[in-house]
Amino acid sequence: MTLKSRITSSIIIIIAAIAYNIVFFATTANFDVNYYVKIACFSLNLPLIIATFCAIGLNYQQLTRWIISASIFLFIASMIYFIILKYDLYSQFDSAEKIKAFLTKYGAYAGLIFIVVQFLQVTIIPLPAAITTVAGVALFGVWKTLLYSSIGIISGSIFAFFLGRKFGIKLMIWLCGKSLYEKYMKFAKGRDKIVLTMMFLFPFFPDDILCIAAGMTNMTYMQFFAIMLITRPLNILVMEGAFKGISSIPLTGYGIPIWIAIISIALFVVILAFKYTDKIEGALMKLFDKLSSLVKRKSKIENTEEGKYSKSKSCYDKDNIVK
Repeated sequence: MTLKSRITSSIIIIIAAIAYNIVFFATTANFDVNYYVKIACFSLNLPLIIATFCAIGLNYQQLTRWIISASIFLFIASMIYFIILKYDLYSQFDSAEKIKAFLTKYGAYAGLIFIVVQFLQVTIIPLPAAITTVAGVALFGVWKTLLYSSIGIISGSIFAFFLGRKFGIKLMIWLCGKSLYEKYMKFAKGRDKIVLTMMFLFPFFPDDILCIAAGMTNMTYMQFFAIMLITRPLNILVMEGAFKGISSIPLTGYGIPIWIAIISIALFVVILAFKYTDKIEGALMKLFDKLSSLVKRKSKIENTEEGKYSKSKSCYDKDNIVK
């Protein structure tokens, strides 16, 4: 790095770190924040300072970029946390009943508002899709919720995919370098579609991050849209049918090992999909070819039978004219 870029990087890191600490102290002064959370958030300053001195002093360009990103991320995260606490946003939408009450206020426009909420929960609002979906079922019923959720979630997923395609690739190259990005693309080639499809089927993986990650692969918009059309409605139907059973599992006590087992099984399936991508794709292609050949064979038989019927039964056939 040149002297000018090193000075600029230092200024950006310092400004972001100061802004983060201002928001952090404002948050702890105005709200009852857990003591251990305070210690953890304040302790982040020390490694940030040490890493900055090492990166700038030893002229490590890649490390400097990571620190810039980390300092800006800390500031943005602290601002979002402050806004959530200030306006009590999370507690207003932390249950299906509260979301239902919020939607009911809009009367005839409730369906449109629900679509917007489902769009935002994929892109901006950190709301679990299961909660919003169950609220929709209570208000609209199963099939309307499936329709509204599919429209909102698929639209939000495509927007997140666009963000990954537009900015994610540039950010990854900027953070990791072009050579590392090309190695990642070479490694992921042929595996991205199967693995991401499996991950989208499970409600445990963060939707927004998965969509952005998909945008950073060589997957086309049409391929991504096809995956969304297959996985999203299935995911929504599973959440509609299984949420009551899943929600009864507590996050404490005996529920912890059950959740660990569920998530472990999901991860195991994803790892298997990643490892045996070629075999899975081969099996799917064989299945598709068989189905395609059966459809063609059936169509050919029907056409043949129709031809025989028309030939033997037609009143215009010369063989059927009474002489």
